[in-house]
Amino acid sequence: MKARGTRGGILLSLEESDTLEALDTTLPAHAELLEGRVALEVAGKVSFELVARVAEAVREAGGSVSDVRPPTTVMQARGETVIVARTVRSGGRIESTGSVVVLGDVNAGAEVIANDDIIVVGTLRGLAHAGAGGNDKAVVWAERILSPQLRIGSAVAQSGEDGQAGDGPEVAHLKDGVILLRPWNS
Repeated sequence: MKARGTRGGILLSLEESDTLEALDTTLPAHAELLEGRVALEVAGKVSFELVARVAEAVREAGGSVSDVRPPTTVMQARGETVIVARTVRSGGRIESTGSVVVLGDVNAGAEVIANDDIIVVGTLRGLAHAGAGGNDKAVVWAERILSPQLRIGSAVAQSGEDGQAGDGPEVAHLKDGVILLRPWNS
């Protein structure tokens, strides 16, 4: 089990390799972390007993389980679009053999990698690599692009010193091997 802080609580990641014995040893030693809001990421085929034991430990510590969700890293069959209906937090990584649509922000320290396009209905502050499989026609679209680094195909662009974004949606695309950033409406 892994733990990391989030805004307003803690995120516990449960994996198939976690055991009841390990949880019974670890959770009481860190009860102070469980006193607030706790979100659970459940990977693979984690047993219901593990999830129930964590929820019980959280209640015993005076906290509450705010949600149970799949892990931040998402993989799918070739060419399918991944839709992420939340903000991708720092440390999160989304990978797709197709396109990625994020219905929220991509925070600094997060990564979104897609063989096709990346669309962020919010602000893009993390690393984005569209066309990761060599697709030079891929684009990165976001309400605001504030990413320190964009990649499209094999091209890489670093943000300028001013870090200023436009007033509306922006799109990054390749032209003659160079990544260009322009307003969506032009």
